[in-house]
Amino acid sequence: MNTLWDDGRLPAFARLEERLIADVAVVGGGMAGLLTAFALRRNGVRVVLLEENRLMGGVSAQATARVSAQHGLFCKRLIDDFGLHLARQYLTAQLHAVKQYRDLIARLGIECDCTVQNSYVYTAPNGPDLTPERDAALRLGAPARLVAADGLPFPVREALCFENQIQFSPLKFFAALLPGMAIYEHSPVRDVRGHLVRCDGGSVEAEHVVITTHFPLLEHPGHYSRRVRQEQSYLLALSGAPRLDGWYLDADANGWDLQQRGSTLILSGGAHRCGENPGDSFDRLRAQARLWFPQAVETAAWSTQDCHTLDGLPYIGAYSPAAPHLHVATGFGRWGMTNSMVCATLLTSDILGRAYPYADVFSPARFFPSASIEAMMEGALYAVRGKGRLFTAAELTAEDIAPGHGGIVQYHGRKLGLYRHTDGTLFAVRAVCPHRKRALVWNDEEKTWDCPCHGSRFDWRGRRLQHPAKAALQAVENWGKREL
Repeated sequence: MNTLWDDGRLPAFARLEERLIADVAVVGGGMAGLLTAFALRRNGVRVVLLEENRLMGGVSAQATARVSAQHGLFCKRLIDDFGLHLARQYLTAQLHAVKQYRDLIARLGIECDCTVQNSYVYTAPNGPDLTPERDAALRLGAPARLVAADGLPFPVREALCFENQIQFSPLKFFAALLPGMAIYEHSPVRDVRGHLVRCDGGSVEAEHVVITTHFPLLEHPGHYSRRVRQEQSYLLALSGAPRLDGWYLDADANGWDLQQRGSTLILSGGAHRCGENPGDSFDRLRAQARLWFPQAVETAAWSTQDCHTLDGLPYIGAYSPAAPHLHVATGFGRWGMTNSMVCATLLTSDILGRAYPYADVFSPARFFPSASIEAMMEGALYAVRGKGRLFTAAELTAEDIAPGHGGIVQYHGRKLGLYRHTDGTLFAVRAVCPHRKRALVWNDEEKTWDCPCHGSRFDWRGRRLQHPAKAALQAVENWGKREL
C-alpha cells in the first residue's frame, strides 16, 4: 500500500558507530521524537536522536498531519471520566499545541503548505443530540459551536465545529527542524541500562533518556504491554471529489471520517483491534467512496496503526517514580500530531526543571477506574485467547492455501504460518510472536502476520513491520521435505 507522502523525502543520516556523551538521548525518530529533540536543542541541551530505520518511517509516515484540539466526541467523556480540572488540562494542552505549531511555522518561515481548517464532529439524522458535547466543550474553554454542516454528500442532523485548526505537509515541516541536530539512523536501540543507551555499533551515555517509539521500547518499569493496545484503520486518497471546507469526524466511533487536503479528499474508517481484521476493510472503504463520490479517482490507499492507552489519553512523563531519568511518550491514539507537540513541551519542561501546568493529566502513573477497567479486562481476554490459539489444532493444510494467500497449518506437532506466493512458492514461518510468544493471525487483506495481543506485525516473509516485537519471525527451512 502507498501513502500520501510517498513523494516526499528527508535527508539521510549515518549509523551510530561510536560512543557519545549527551545531556539527553531521544529514542525514536517519528513526530514526537523529532519535536522533542528540536525543543531540547533550542534550549541549549545536547541531544542525540536514535532511529532504528529512517526518520518519519514508521507510523508517522502514515499520518494525515491533522493538528486539532477536537478529538472526536470527547469533551463530555473527559469531564465524566477525569473531572473538570483534569479535563480542562487536557483540552487546554491541545489548544496550546495547535497555537505552538502555527507560531513555530510563522517564526521559522517554514514552507509546508500549512492551511487553517475547521474541524467538525457530525452526527447522522437519527444520531445523538450534540448539545451536551457543545456545552461540555464550552466549559473546557474550546471554541465550539453547533452548525448545520451543509455540503456533505449525505444527510446529517448537525455538527459541532472547532474553528481554526491546521494541517500541513509533515515531511516539509520536519525537514526544516533537522539542521544542526545530532541524528543517527539505522541505529536500533538494543538495551537501556541506567543512563547508557546501547546500539549495535555504538552507545550514548546521557543524563536523561526519552523513549518516543510508537509502542514503548522498554516495557518496564511501568508494565506498558498491559496498558496499551493497538488499533488498525484504513484510508483512501481521492481526486475529483467535491471539495469540503475542512474535515469531518463521525460521532459514531465506527463511522467514516473525511479530510480535505488541497485538491485531495481523504476518506478513512474501518477501525479494529490489530489482529482482528474482518478481511474486507478496504473493500468497504472503497464501496463507501463509490457511493458518495462516484466520479472520484483513488490515488492512494494505506492503513495506519494507532496506540491507545487504557483510559484513552496519552502517557507522557516519567516511566515510573523509580526511574526519574527515564521518560516515555506513548498512546497518542489518532491524534499523534497534536500530542507530539504536547510531548515535546511537557518533556522539555520536565528535563529542564520547569513547571508544565498540564502535566498531571498525562502522567503515566495515573489510574482512573471508570475509564480503565473495561480496557484492562479486554486486554487480558486477548492475551488469553492469543495463548490459547497455540494449543488448538490448525484447520488448514498446505493444499488449502491458494496463491497470494496465507494461513496457519499444523506441521509435526507445531504450528507454521504458511504463505503461497502468486508464483506458487510456499514460505513458512513460526507463527508465534517473538514479543510475548502469542499466536499470530494471518491478515489476508494486507498480506501480513499480526499479533492481536500487542500489535506486532510482520510481512509474509516474517520481516518485522511494527513494534513491540524486536525480532523477525523465525523462518522454517526445508519444511516441505515431509508431508504436511
